[in-house]
Amino acid sequence: MKARRLTIKSKITLWYASFLLILLVVFSIILYFTISGLLYKSNEDLLRADADQVTSILRFEGNVIRFAEPYKIISTNTYFVVFDMNGNANLESEILPELVNLPIEDEEIRYITIDDVLWAAYDKPLKLNDITIGWIRVSRSMESLMGTLNNLKLILFISIPLYILFASLGGLFLANRALRPIDDITKTAGKISKGDLKQRLKTPRTEDEVGRLTVTFNEMLDKLEAFIKKERQFTSDASHELRTPLAIISAHAEQSLSGSKGTKEYKDALKKILEESKKMSYVISQLLMLYRSEEGKYKLDSEVLDLNVIVEEIMKEYGNLALEKEISVDFKSGEKIKIKGDQTLITRLIINLVDNAINYSKESGRVSVSLTKENNFAIIKVEDSGTGIAGEDLPFIFDRFYQADRARGGQGSGLGLSIVKWIVEVHKGEIEVESKLNQGTRFIIKLPLNL
Repeated sequence: MKARRLTIKSKITLWYASFLLILLVVFSIILYFTISGLLYKSNEDLLRADADQVTSILRFEGNVIRFAEPYKIISTNTYFVVFDMNGNANLESEILPELVNLPIEDEEIRYITIDDVLWAAYDKPLKLNDITIGWIRVSRSMESLMGTLNNLKLILFISIPLYILFASLGGLFLANRALRPIDDITKTAGKISKGDLKQRLKTPRTEDEVGRLTVTFNEMLDKLEAFIKKERQFTSDASHELRTPLAIISAHAEQSLSGSKGTKEYKDALKKILEESKKMSYVISQLLMLYRSEEGKYKLDSEVLDLNVIVEEIMKEYGNLALEKEISVDFKSGEKIKIKGDQTLITRLIINLVDNAINYSKESGRVSVSLTKENNFAIIKVEDSGTGIAGEDLPFIFDRFYQADRARGGQGSGLGLSIVKWIVEVHKGEIEVESKLNQGTRFIIKLPLNL
């Protein structure tokens, strides 16, 4: 059976509790030894003070040590014994034999355990004319001090787990609140995976990391929804665009096979099939170019291009088509202009614009192409006197297949301007369009010279 992995909330709480436990243990150890050191030092200072107090009531008569006044207990649990210069005890209070029998050590505080009770002993030399004539030993039971330290250990031992418990519960609560938006993201992503693209996260009031994540996630969902809608529309439009020529090809092929027909009828059918096949091939090539552009798979073959030569060749090629529609075409250029770019794409750019201009121009209309320089940019203007584009359509004319439905009468595949915009952008240029219904349209292309 596969082990269940810890959730992020559990991991955060566990790490928090572990870190806090280590911190508290270290702090408690430092606190205990600090307090213990202070208590021991206080006890040692008190022993020395008691020794000084006892010394002050002693009287020296030769080598004999006597009390200058009646003896009174100095403090609770404090005992003393006086030794002569030979180390014999001659004055003592109710002191334990084990304390009396300790060897004398000048100015040393010692700790010994008697019947499971810790005692502290301090020997102070008694001097007369700088000659040691005896010692006084002050002893104190450490039972009260040890009881205080044991209580401190008990408090620390009990308080640390309780503090860890309450801190862990608080950390779990905070982690749950902090990660709640992540759970919302997971639930929303689950609904989206089932096809509900309308789902959005509630934007929190705070502008913290989670808030920024929520805003970014919602923005991503907006773009994703728009992209999917666009792709669905693209698929629908592409299938529609290809369905028509396929239907025409199929119809003419069936008619040709349905019975005996003359040579002319067969030629007309084949001519129509060829025409629709070319149209399909053109649409497919345009689609492939757009696909490669969006996938970043198209590699520019940049070289120095003479724009004048390219435009002149295109205008010559489309001259006959324009004459058939009684449309006049002209090309204006004040000087030779060269840019660095992909010749295939730049040629496609101008062809698409000129082809559109001729297709949408009225009979006896005019198509004009001009080429100039301005602020280190090559400016290409393609202008026609055709049907124009409605103001509400202008923001969408670069969308794929848009022309096929609405703009400029629905002629063409609706891919040409999408490709034009991509070619301009991939060459770091800009494109503008000006148009009025029944008056004509002007496209303005700015391409950096960058030679």
